[in-house]
Amino acid sequence: MIRALLVDRSGSGDLFRWSEGGRDLAVSLLSDPAGLPDALAGQEYDIILLSLHSGDSAAIETLRQIRIQDPRIPCIVISDVLDSDLGSAALTAGADTYHWDIMKETFQKVLVPVVRNLVQHRRDEDQVLQDNLFMRTIHDASPVAVCVIKDHKILWVNAIVPRKLGYTREELIGSDLVRLFPNPAEHRRVDSGLLQTSNKEGWGVAEGLLKRKDGTLIHCHLLSRPIDPADPGQGQIIIGQDITDYVRIRDLLRKSEVRYQDLLDSANSIVLRVSPEGTIRFINNSGAAFFGYTPEELMGKNLIDTIVPRRSITGRDLEGMIRDVMHAPEDYEVNVNENMKRNGERVWVAWTNRAIRDDRGKLTEMVSIGHDITDRKINQDDHGKGSTPWISAFLEGTDIREEVFEEVYTLSLELSREGREGKQIGTTFLIGSAPEVLARSTQLILNPFEGHPLSVRNVATSEIRETVKELSQIDGAFVISGDGIIEAAGRYITIDTSQASIPKGLGTRHASVAGLTLETPAVGVVLSQSGGKVSLFKDGRIFRVIAVKD
Repeated sequence: MIRALLVDRSGSGDLFRWSEGGRDLAVSLLSDPAGLPDALAGQEYDIILLSLHSGDSAAIETLRQIRIQDPRIPCIVISDVLDSDLGSAALTAGADTYHWDIMKETFQKVLVPVVRNLVQHRRDEDQVLQDNLFMRTIHDASPVAVCVIKDHKILWVNAIVPRKLGYTREELIGSDLVRLFPNPAEHRRVDSGLLQTSNKEGWGVAEGLLKRKDGTLIHCHLLSRPIDPADPGQGQIIIGQDITDYVRIRDLLRKSEVRYQDLLDSANSIVLRVSPEGTIRFINNSGAAFFGYTPEELMGKNLIDTIVPRRSITGRDLEGMIRDVMHAPEDYEVNVNENMKRNGERVWVAWTNRAIRDDRGKLTEMVSIGHDITDRKINQDDHGKGSTPWISAFLEGTDIREEVFEEVYTLSLELSREGREGKQIGTTFLIGSAPEVLARSTQLILNPFEGHPLSVRNVATSEIRETVKELSQIDGAFVISGDGIIEAAGRYITIDTSQASIPKGLGTRHASVAGLTLETPAVGVVLSQSGGKVSLFKDGRIFRVIAVKD
């Protein structure tokens, strides 16, 4: 329904009567133009019909009042006879059209269609304006930069473009796109990418540098396509996203990956990533070389029959052990097992394993760090026998887990061979029965391990090894529980050592460890400061002396 307000200055009332009975036109009559402001304020109309006599110049003022109060409402001026001066003045004052000599017969046939057309046109126009306003608001609120270009001239930009580039919208509109690039070569490269390549959606894609007004550069990811693919001459729409932070992080990650790879390749440890099925996904260079392979020869192969035999020399089912590790990895965070080189040689490796799981808790892979504990450079008489039999005998009757001793033993050998800062050092490790050991010793310094979580004090963690090596230069002993927790460093043993029996020539460090192991089920590992020997103590006596050879 079209709501019309008829302002009838003619006083005849004919137009109002002729409008009665219209199917889609409801006309309200206003006889006195003085009431026009109240009428427009109190009711929303779609169109105004202003009826007047020829020569009625006051009607023009009424029309101006309408335009002041509502500049967009359609308005038709009607007079009883043709008056060209009045018509011209009415159109100048804002009337949409001027009609004369409207009678009953022509009202429905002539005027009503004009009313319909004017109202529909204004409604369509309002809808377009509203849609444009919505789209402009959406574009300006978007974090993605959008512009339209034609013949390399910028025709339109959304709000983020001038904000990002430091220009005003007016400075950008109409300017050549080349001003936004640091140099012609970069402009040609990006232009070529946008115009000569496209993804499956039809967008040209390029990554490049843009120059801000102040001369600083930003990295951008750009997409481009014709406004109308059927008529590319209409121009291009370009979408851009600032990826400066992403590029910076990407470059840092690349550098970090290179450094990380260098660390892995230079590490003496074996670094291994394995799928839940036992397939080798990664092994570092030194790890592969230890087993007699290149990394490429091992990646994609299964552990079994490459670096793990199906059975150990003693008949242990190692293939089943691998399945158990993958089924319950948390039970094998530290594991010592027999491995195999390419030439068939058997070696012993102490593994620290970490399970990697997805968001649902499903095992995706195992990361393992391995250390060779075969001791191929010490005690040549042991070759071919392996170390397990004597270790089992040494630890019998203690609360010490075998893998814990293996870690301390390996660490002791490394310290004995390497020393610290170019010098040989002597130090002591007391393993097992930690409460009894602590009760028979006292701190020489503040305990550097006191108060730290158990997870960071486990001797099996790679991060703690360098800390232990640094602290090995201070006086006193390390106290380590049977399950691998470092309880203290810098402990002085406060017991009577007269009952201990040690060979002549050994110092007080050896005597005190012998005395302590006589009174407690703990065992001791002593590094001679003179270098070349690692002594193992149990039950008040030396169980074994390892001559470390270069």
